Amino acid sequence: MKTIWCLALLVVLFLTTGVCAAEIPDLRGNWSGHWSMYYMAEGYSESTENGSITASFAEQKDRIFNGNLIFKEENRPDFKTGFAGAIGLDNMTFYMAEFDEGYALGTLISNDEMEVLYLADGDNTSVVIDRLYRIKE
Repeated sequence: MKTIWCLALLVVLFLTTGVCAAEIPDLRGNWSGHWSMYYMAEGYSESTENGSITASFAEQKDRIFNGNLIFKEENRPDFKTGFAGAIGLDNMTFYMAEFDEGYALGTLISNDEMEVLYLADGDNTSVVIDRLYRIKE
């Protein structure tokens, strides 16, 4: 019986070590892509071939990061805002707070692809789904 408990303890320790040793993804660099959105004042819209979103992840220390977002849309001035965020324990989900307003929840689909869901309430209520791809440099 003592042998079974020792083996069970070793298995648990081995599995726990594997979970803790998961590598934190490196988000640094530039990501670009497209979006679909609902903005309370204007309704539904999507990015066109003349519109884009670029996320520049400037710094990352362990699971915490920061950077800038730039939105380009036809017939509108570019919009730029900063953000800071954290990667969840599963190393696939992440959470961002934009410096102007709003929050985003993201999922890493692969090392080079992510989906980001943005939410803002109040007078500027909006919901945005971004699909971003790492720009290879």
